[in-house]
Amino acid sequence: MWNHDSLRQAATFIDLTGCVFAENRDPALFSMVIWALWNRRNNHRLGKTIISLDQLLQQAKDRLREFALHNTSYTVPVGRPPTRWHPPEQPLYKLNFDGALFEAEQCAGLGAILRNSEGQVMVSLTERSTLPFTAIEVEALAARRALLLALETGFDRVILERDSQVLITALQNNSYTLSHFGHLIKDIQYLASCFSEIHFSHVRRHCNTVAHALAKRANSIFQYQVWMEDVPPDIISVLEADFLG
Repeated sequence: MWNHDSLRQAATFIDLTGCVFAENRDPALFSMVIWALWNRRNNHRLGKTIISLDQLLQQAKDRLREFALHNTSYTVPVGRPPTRWHPPEQPLYKLNFDGALFEAEQCAGLGAILRNSEGQVMVSLTERSTLPFTAIEVEALAARRALLLALETGFDRVILERDSQVLITALQNNSYTLSHFGHLIKDIQYLASCFSEIHFSHVRRHCNTVAHALAKRANSIFQYQVWMEDVPPDIISVLEADFLG
């Protein structure tokens, strides 16, 4: 990463820093490594425990991920949630998700759909999963899968939308990180840190009908299915009704 001729030729630290930033050689990680070196030096001078140089790069990466996690733009709308599905404003994409429990089959369904500012479908998914313990865990699994879907298909500016105030609140303020589904909340928050821009939105159930239909559809498949710029034929009528309100 930084083992490059232009960097090795830098005569001073200022020159080195300038090259890293000018050539965009992960300047954020570079800055965190410099901080880690400075912190290690100070701890050594004060007689405190220090990490080995072999561990320093990993420490810098961990601190950078932690910083990104706590500095991502999270928002929750104030006031009453909307009464119908609305397309997002450019350049955002709206990512609706839902989960469904199939207790008789001992499984759960996950559904997600990503649409642009004109309501056009970018990608949709239905996935069958092993049955978690509670409904909130299914919702959290669906949120995690929806974010993965967006990242896998290259969309990094999204509004994550669901008709679950509990989950949206948990994602907003970390209030459930010690609960039985706290590990899922942490997974979601880490994935959220990978987005350039992300917002969390709570809506009424009838604003989330397509994602709900996709989640229910998972009971009829074996693993998962993905549709690029489309939904399965049996969901088209739900999609049209959702957009028209």
